[in-house]
Amino acid sequence: MSDAYTCCLGDLIVARNIILTGFMGTGKSSVGKKLSRIRGIGFIDTDEEIINEFGPINIMFENHGEEYFRKCEREIVLKVAQRSEIVIATGGGVVLDPDNIKVLEDSGEIICLTASPEEIVNRLTRAEEIGVRPLLNTKDPYDAISKLLAVREDVYEQFVQFDTVGKSSLEIAQEINDFLVGRN
Repeated sequence: MSDAYTCCLGDLIVARNIILTGFMGTGKSSVGKKLSRIRGIGFIDTDEEIINEFGPINIMFENHGEEYFRKCEREIVLKVAQRSEIVIATGGGVVLDPDNIKVLEDSGEIICLTASPEEIVNRLTRAEEIGVRPLLNTKDPYDAISKLLAVREDVYEQFVQFDTVGKSSLEIAQEINDFLVGRN
């Protein structure tokens, strides 16, 4: 077994997952890929899994609405949480559903990546994702991000947090790895 984050249940050692959450644009996917390489374990992005199984997220929102998307997201969370010894990057709203939190907490450690609204706007603008992200399809992305962050703040604060501003994805992945190694 690699240097995975583990939990002991009696004599059984269970390789736990590392779950990255946080608002869109905080680096969950890029940090998750780097963290999986550092630890020598697999990586899954729930948004990619949703796209593979159900189609493009923006089309899902357009045709069926957010409620349908969240239902599909819940299915993917249940599926990926059954795996072990992987890094899971979630969509930013996955933790708005208490059932998703329970499922993910049962499968591993949830870590929240953070960034300021200004930084999130800058990152999403550089990646040309402002108009593509369904929840940001608005005239004032900064205002939309600020409002969504305010709504999600209490949920995100439940988890260990790592600020991603001014750091590379590799630096953040190393910080998370050091944190997890220090807990074992």
